[in-house]
Amino acid sequence: MDRKVCLYIESQEKFAYKKIATFVKENFGLSTRIIKLKETIVKTKGLLLDPVNTSRLFEKIKLTKDAVDITISDKLIATYEEVDKRLHLRAAIFGYPSVISTSGIVEAPAKPKEYYLAKQKYSLFKAWEFKEKEVKQKFKDRFIDYHDPRLTEVLKGYVAQAIFFELTGNPFCENKSCRLFNAHWQEDLLKAQVKPGKFCKFHKAELKKIKGREKK
Repeated sequence: MDRKVCLYIESQEKFAYKKIATFVKENFGLSTRIIKLKETIVKTKGLLLDPVNTSRLFEKIKLTKDAVDITISDKLIATYEEVDKRLHLRAAIFGYPSVISTSGIVEAPAKPKEYYLAKQKYSLFKAWEFKEKEVKQKFKDRFIDYHDPRLTEVLKGYVAQAIFFELTGNPFCENKSCRLFNAHWQEDLLKAQVKPGKFCKFHKAELKKIKGREKK
């Protein structure tokens, strides 16, 4: 098979996309094409992702039929959950195309509880504006921030999840040390994607199967 991964970039954030392409080739055996969009195609209603209009616009710029299509956007995106009747920010929403939000990577998984306690304390005294930088510096090893040098590494994991969604229908893993772990906390995100930033034993075996199929 000659299937490709197509990354459609509407994000203004600078990432090492060539490193992501190398990661995809090494782990999935798939080549990656990087397309920088002149106009945004990810549409939202407020924060809520509008999948219908996003897909409609994507159809106009889609390059090839047999590809894993992933759009990388700056936009914050959310889904509505019937269980608690609330919007929930998402780092990624998998579908056609899959959408990865670089802002969502920063904002969707929760920061450490101590961070929120510090923010609450300083906000009470109207001092958060002056203390925010100091607090972020204190907890910098425990969460991802904007323009963070670790974002490219984290982005690799979300791209991997999107590829697994396309190829197997299941993008996630319950193992907290696997790149496919669906992290709801920033510390878990860093553990899965940066420390150690690997796939679990089961998904390593799945990757071998995928690479075997792609060589045929």
